[in-house]
Amino acid sequence: MKKLAIIFTFAGLAAISACKKTLDEQPQSSVSQDDYWKTEADAINAVNNCYRRLGDVDNRIFITCATDDSYSWSDWPSDVRLVGNGSASISTGMFSNFWSNLYKMIASCNDVLDNIDRDKALSDSLSRRLKGETRFIRAYAYQQLTGLFGDVILRTTTPAINEFKDKRTSRAEVATFIAAELDSAAKYLPVTYDANNIGRATRGAALGLKARVLLYEGKYAEAAEAAKAVMDLHAYAIDNDYVSLFNGTNKNSTEILLSARYVKSTLPNALATWVGGPSIGGWSQVVPLQSLVDAYECTDGKAIDKSSLYDPAHPYDNRDPRLKLTVVVPGVTVNGITIDVTSKTSLDALSKNNASYTGFYYKKYVPADIQGNWDSNSYNDLVLLRYAEVLLTYAEAKIELNQIDASVYDAINQVRQRPGVMMPAVTAVDYASQTALRDAVRRERRVEFPMEDNRLFDIRRWKIAETVMSGAVYGILNNYDQTRKDYGQHVLVEQRSFNAGRDYLWPVPQSETSLNPNALPNNSGW
Repeated sequence: MKKLAIIFTFAGLAAISACKKTLDEQPQSSVSQDDYWKTEADAINAVNNCYRRLGDVDNRIFITCATDDSYSWSDWPSDVRLVGNGSASISTGMFSNFWSNLYKMIASCNDVLDNIDRDKALSDSLSRRLKGETRFIRAYAYQQLTGLFGDVILRTTTPAINEFKDKRTSRAEVATFIAAELDSAAKYLPVTYDANNIGRATRGAALGLKARVLLYEGKYAEAAEAAKAVMDLHAYAIDNDYVSLFNGTNKNSTEILLSARYVKSTLPNALATWVGGPSIGGWSQVVPLQSLVDAYECTDGKAIDKSSLYDPAHPYDNRDPRLKLTVVVPGVTVNGITIDVTSKTSLDALSKNNASYTGFYYKKYVPADIQGNWDSNSYNDLVLLRYAEVLLTYAEAKIELNQIDASVYDAINQVRQRPGVMMPAVTAVDYASQTALRDAVRRERRVEFPMEDNRLFDIRRWKIAETVMSGAVYGILNNYDQTRKDYGQHVLVEQRSFNAGRDYLWPVPQSETSLNPNALPNNSGW
């Protein structure tokens, strides 16, 4: 299945190098470079290797649990529970996992860019395109690193052994580098690919990632310009089927700018295990919190505390359809199975083995063909960048510039009024001020992107994390199981804390600072 497998086929390059666990342990050649870079396939395989860490599911799907959207009951495989509740330390595994895996991606990209010009079998056009793809992937890795760690080590070539002790570069300088790299990549990346190459980085993906980086850095004029450039390509559109973007049935949607792609049996993942509930064979390890459920408006376009349609006795009725497309609330059907946590005989009920600690489950990212068995053969893709994000980036940037016009409302409403969702339009009548529109676009980002890692970066850049990540967090209202002490109350999931002087940035991992003293001083509070 070439058009999918091509993204993660790295057998050719695996013979060249094997990445070790830390930034300072760069890949060492096990086959002479003189024996590689001879054919077109050599170069393509080397670039394919750069893509392979985009889908590090053990980390990426768990990052939502470090936000006010989700909870993980286990510290395996990534210690995210500790990050979410504020008890993490510098040695917490999630920090080193992200740091290590992103720098492995960067090391692979640097190896390509250091050597690809030696491959005389490449045409000029293919060489430029492959370099563009590689620069894009490296830029993506640096975007993630700066968003998580702030100042990071900027490395653009493969260093010699005695050059490993690099100092950190300021986040602002790295962001400038990323934007320039994406401009360079966009010049040589196509708008679309043929069927055999779908899934590779496109011009729209490069410009969309640039828009994200600039928005996160508060460079609103440039962010709006980059987002508008994607819109003007007329290559993307909001999809008619929200769920299909995540369940494996619509991998090539024109809404998806970038995804980490999987192939059943050949290159599977464990999404069904992490996200699915017991009825469909999962561990319920990544589950929604009540605060996410409460964020969805009623069908009149008003928040639940302001809408006459909200009925506490039937809290899931008359709500934004994305609630039931994203979250399994009582009575929602998943792959033909009705999930009923209100029945004590249900496998999915509170207190049952492997059942959700919150009483909610995710429907989003459950593979469409998983049912009733423990399964690590999911093949639905992890969506990393969507056109919906481009539209909301454009809207937010224009709002922050106070350049509010019809295009801002249109961008928001394209997302809100997806077929199957069709929430009331945001209009100048109800949302005339900058403040009102800012609240609207922030709420829209939250309910549109659960489990797509946007929320972590959003609560940091909006400086609301100390508010939304502190105190008790709750799950479903238990009004059906009188044997539990919390009968008549929302399930208390855990107590969280957030240290505003420390937790807005993750620490450079201890494994790195012990080897590279130049990476110090570490981020404040760590």
